[in-house]
Amino acid sequence: MKLNINEALYTNLLEKNYEKALNLKNRYSFINANLFPILSKEERDMVSDFQEKNVKLVSFSNEAYKNGDAYALFPKWGENYQLQRMNPYDGNEGSCKRQMLLNLCNVSLSPEADMAATASSILVGNSLFHNPNRTEIQEKALKKIYNGQSIGGIGITEIDHGSDAVNMKMQANIGDDGSITYNGTKIYTTNGAVADYFSSYGVTDISNPRMTMMLTLFERGDEGLKTERLRIPGAEGIGVGKVTYDNVTVPADRMLAKPGEGYKRLFRGLTPERVAIIGAGIAGIWSALAHGVIYSQIRHQFGKPLFKNQGISHTLDDIYSKAAAYTAFAFQIADFYDKKVGNKIHHGEKPNPTDEGSVAVQAAQGKYLISKFYNQAAYEVVQTMGGRGSISEFNSNSSINRLENLSRLIEVLGGHRNIQLMIIEMGLKGTTAMSITGNVQKAKRQERKIQNRITELNIKRAESILVKEAKFLSDGTKAELTMIISKIKEATEAKNKIEQQAYTKALPKALRNAGKEVHKAKKAR
Repeated sequence: MKLNINEALYTNLLEKNYEKALNLKNRYSFINANLFPILSKEERDMVSDFQEKNVKLVSFSNEAYKNGDAYALFPKWGENYQLQRMNPYDGNEGSCKRQMLLNLCNVSLSPEADMAATASSILVGNSLFHNPNRTEIQEKALKKIYNGQSIGGIGITEIDHGSDAVNMKMQANIGDDGSITYNGTKIYTTNGAVADYFSSYGVTDISNPRMTMMLTLFERGDEGLKTERLRIPGAEGIGVGKVTYDNVTVPADRMLAKPGEGYKRLFRGLTPERVAIIGAGIAGIWSALAHGVIYSQIRHQFGKPLFKNQGISHTLDDIYSKAAAYTAFAFQIADFYDKKVGNKIHHGEKPNPTDEGSVAVQAAQGKYLISKFYNQAAYEVVQTMGGRGSISEFNSNSSINRLENLSRLIEVLGGHRNIQLMIIEMGLKGTTAMSITGNVQKAKRQERKIQNRITELNIKRAESILVKEAKFLSDGTKAELTMIISKIKEATEAKNKIEQQAYTKALPKALRNAGKEVHKAKKAR
C-alpha cells in the first residue's frame, strides 16, 4: 500500500561517525580555536559559559526544531541572560561586542531561534530600553522579553512601504485623555504571528510622516488587533506575520516615543539592529565553515579525505580568509558603536550626530558585505558536503542546511541590501566632500560656464531659425521658441534659477521640433 507523504516517518539516517564529529561541542572548539586569540579573558569566559549552557540544550533544541517551534529556547536562554547582551540589564553589562559573541554561540545551536530572539530582544527590546521614562507596563514588557517569558514583534514594514519606511501610512491618533488609536496594517513582522508585545510605529499626519511619527506598545489581546502567519520557507518555526490594527486603542502609558520623536527613534534603532544582524552573519559564516572543515577531513573519496582535494580545500580556504577579515571588521564596528554611541545612550546622554552618522555607514557596509557572504559561504559548504549538506534531520547535530535556508533572508532583514548601498553612497559622498570641497565647487563652476555657453548658442540658433527659416515654421512653433527665449532672458536677469533651469532644458527639445518642421517643409517643396 502506498503511503501518503504525511504518513511517512522521519528517522535519523545519518552516519554515526559524521554525526559524532559534527556535534555542537566540536564545532564550538573549531570556532574558539580561531577567535579566542583575539578575545579578552572576560570575553572568552563569557563565550565559554554560553557554549556550556547551549551544549546541554542540544536535545531540547532538536526537539523544538522537530515541532517547528523557534521559541521553545526562549525561556531556557532567558534564565542565563542569553537572549540579548547589547544593553545592560539586571547586573549584566551590555555592548554590541558582547551581542556578537552571543550570536556566535546561539546561531550554532539554532539559527532560527537566534533570528527570532534578535527581533524580540534587540528590536523590541531596544524600543523599550531606549525610552528613558518607561512606565510600569513598559518595564514589565521589557523584563518579560529579556527573560524569555514573552515574545516581541516590531511593526515597521507596511504593504506599500518596505524600504520606504519613513513614509509609512499607519494612522495614529491621540485622544484628549492621551489614549492612542492605530488603524492600518504591518507586514513581514518577525514574530508577529506569535508575539505577546508589539512595538509599532505610526504617524498622526500621513502627509507629514517624518514630523509626526510616533512609537507605541501594544499587547496581544488588545481589541481590534489581529495577527496572521505568513509562510516563509527559509524561516521554519519563526512566526513571521501580518498584523492588522483595526481601531486599536491603548492608554497613554503605552507611548514609547511621542510624535516627531518616533522618526529619530526609528533611525537610532536601525543601526544597532544592523549591528546585531552583522553578528548573526558572522556567526553563520563560522558555523558553516566549521561544518565544512570538520566534514571534509573525515569524509573519504578516492582513497583520501575530501580536504586533500584542492577543489574542496581551496574553497574552504577562501571562506576561512574572508571569515577572519569580516570578523575583524564586525568587531571594529561594534567597538566604535559601543564607545561613541552605545555608552552614551546607556548613561542617558545624547550621542554626537557625526558619530551616529559614521557608525550608520559602517553598519551598512558591514551588513551589506557580511550578509551577502553569509549566503555564499553557506551555499559553498553545502555543495562541499554533497548529500549530507542538503538534508536536515531533526535529531542531527548538523544544521548547515538550515543555515543556508536562513542566510537567504539576512540580506533583506534590517533594510534591503540596496538600502545599505544607498547609505554607503551617502557616506562616500559626505566623506569625499570634506576633503575636496574646493575641487567640487570649482568643477561645478566650470560646468555652469559650459552649460551657460551651450544655452547662449542654443538661443542664437533659435533666433536665427526664427529669422531665416520663419516661412517653414508653424505659428505654434514660432510662438513656443519666442516664449522660451524670452523666459530664459527674464529668468537670467531676475536670477530666478528654477525658471532659468526649466526653460533652458525646454529649449533643445523645441529646437529639435523646429528643425524637423523645417526639414519636412523643405522636403515637401
